[in-house]
Amino acid sequence: MDAFIKFLTAITPLSAASIEQIERVALRESFPKRHVLIPELATCEKLYFIEKGLVRAYFYHQGKEVTDWFGVENSMIGPVIRRFPTKESPHVVELLEESVVVSVSFAQLEHLYEQSHEIERLGRLIAIQTMVHVQQKLDNCQLLSAKQRYEQFLEDYPRLTQRVSLAHVASYLGMNQVTLSRIRHPH
Repeated sequence: MDAFIKFLTAITPLSAASIEQIERVALRESFPKRHVLIPELATCEKLYFIEKGLVRAYFYHQGKEVTDWFGVENSMIGPVIRRFPTKESPHVVELLEESVVVSVSFAQLEHLYEQSHEIERLGRLIAIQTMVHVQQKLDNCQLLSAKQRYEQFLEDYPRLTQRVSLAHVASYLGMNQVTLSRIRHPH
């Protein structure tokens, strides 16, 4: 639980009372590799913090898996948009390694937000960080070449290529494995 609290207090200072409130509702669990943590992201009822391990979010498009997010240690995963009319979001979140996660239900978060402006501010800042990350990924896909996207990926996730399959990396970067291989090993 210490890593979770350290992550939260790095976003914004929290009083001892707020930390205690969060710790009361947070649940720490361990899961094996390949466990489906979230079967459908759009209907997920919890926000997760990855204390140890690695997760990916993916969906199917035209019969192929498309990886669109990796969660490494000290990052959060959960639906970006909740309680708004959206079209179905068939994203699945699976564990790529044995993992330890801390979760808090959205119902409990809403209750905490009502009780504490400090915790409500924390939630808003986490949402903003998520939106900035999504915008950066969108900008990278639209503005960078395949080689530049790979270089940015290496900068953002320096050791991830040693932990995930190249098929997942290629999918995340919006390219096929042949293109990724050419970028990694130019002649």
